[in-house]
Amino acid sequence: MSEDIEGLNRLMARFAAMPANVRKRAGQQAFMGAEDMVATMKSIAPRDDGEDGDQKLVDHIYQEEGRLGDISYVVISDAKDSKGRPKAPRVELGHVAEDGTQVPAVPHFYPVVRTLGPKIKRRIASAVSRELRKK
Repeated sequence: MSEDIEGLNRLMARFAAMPANVRKRAGQQAFMGAEDMVATMKSIAPRDDGEDGDQKLVDHIYQEEGRLGDISYVVISDAKDSKGRPKAPRVELGHVAEDGTQVPAVPHFYPVVRTLGPKIKRRIASAVSRELRKK
């Protein structure tokens, strides 16, 4: 595992020390939270027609396992335009079009992360506490 995240080894050691049932429950809640984020992002993402070889943004929002395996998940938006450039940041933040006009921002990723992030953290913490009390 790479050292590009400060404290990652310490965090992985803490997860390794968790009982299996607690780890499983935390992973289930993390998975459900990631699914909620993906569904919400897809519901508010702009609906474009994918003209000129562009990929549709809403079709390229998904989740996959993170670095910690079954206990962490990453939400990704990786649509590309016809030139192979990432499309999501330009839609999220706005940009200047080729003809010089300003294309307004259509936030769909970070508002969801800011809104649902704390809720998901509480769900995971609550699930871990419940599992630890059962023991």
